[in-house]
Amino acid sequence: MAGDSDLQEKTEEATPQRRDEFRKQGQVAQTRELSSALALFGLSLLMYFMGKLFLEQFFEIYNELYSTQLLAVMKSGDVVPAIAYAFKKIFLLTLPVYVMTFILGMASSVLQVGFLFTNETLQPNLKKINPIEGFKRMFSLKAVVEGIKAIFKFSLVGIVIYFVLKGEVDVIPKLIYAETLQILYYLATLIVKTMLAIGSVMAVLAGLDYMFQRFDMEKQMRMTKQEVKEEVKSREGDPLIKARIRKVQKEMANRRMMNDVPKADVIITNPTHLAIALKYQPEKFAAPVILAKGADNIAKKIREMATEHDIPIVENKPLARTIFKTLEVGQLIPRELFEAVAEVLAYVFKLRRKRKQNG
Repeated sequence: MAGDSDLQEKTEEATPQRRDEFRKQGQVAQTRELSSALALFGLSLLMYFMGKLFLEQFFEIYNELYSTQLLAVMKSGDVVPAIAYAFKKIFLLTLPVYVMTFILGMASSVLQVGFLFTNETLQPNLKKINPIEGFKRMFSLKAVVEGIKAIFKFSLVGIVIYFVLKGEVDVIPKLIYAETLQILYYLATLIVKTMLAIGSVMAVLAGLDYMFQRFDMEKQMRMTKQEVKEEVKSREGDPLIKARIRKVQKEMANRRMMNDVPKADVIITNPTHLAIALKYQPEKFAAPVILAKGADNIAKKIREMATEHDIPIVENKPLARTIFKTLEVGQLIPRELFEAVAEVLAYVFKLRRKRKQNG
């Protein structure tokens, strides 16, 4: 069966259960370009609003370490405070960058796949180290597309950098007359501008790549007709077993129903095809209740039990057909049928009184 399933074409759309299985395994459509684009935009904003602070802190570190204090430290031989000071400053300066990158990376994942936690990707998989499987992956359509995408991406980044720098050709030579701080401010502005331009291109690439990843994932999740049948069977149970259970349940219900036939006041027939057993208990119910009903063989058994227990059998074809088609065992006779049923019961009770008088 497995071999036949493998040979079949995967023409069916993935079922919700199939999608859940892929999601639990961490196989979801997502693009790395989105996190790159968000990181570039985030770092650009960070540099724009905190760039001046970064430069001031950098100059403070430079002036602190490369001043007369450095000579004093070198003479004393105790460099630990100076190194600790430098690392502390560098940590405080880079901490916002790490935090921003982490938050944007998480945001990228949540935007694409929602909140997904799975340990499937951490478990060892022999297929990943199988050379044959690796060879197949190297020459797969996805690998080719990834290679083309990487070349295209680097080419676009190069073109973006070229056009950004081309617009600064007239400004760069004039920097030789600027002060160091002015040069640094200009370079920071140029970096922010370049990062924003690259981020915009990466955002476009992220959209295109995400559409391809969705298409590729949908293709991977496709199923054969046999796989769909097996999944339905596993989810809803074997049809043969379900049919057997329904049959047993029906037999038990019929058995309970037939046990109530002797309690009936009257059996309404049409006359051979259908039979309905009714019971009227005014102290309990406002209308007669259906104790049993059946067609063909079951109707025959109901009539036989009625004869055996001396229960009146009344032929009324329209009433028998209506009750059989519209009502179930245990239901009360509705108002629209109550008059017709009351006539039958009146006849039965009158017949019963005559028997008692004659008896």
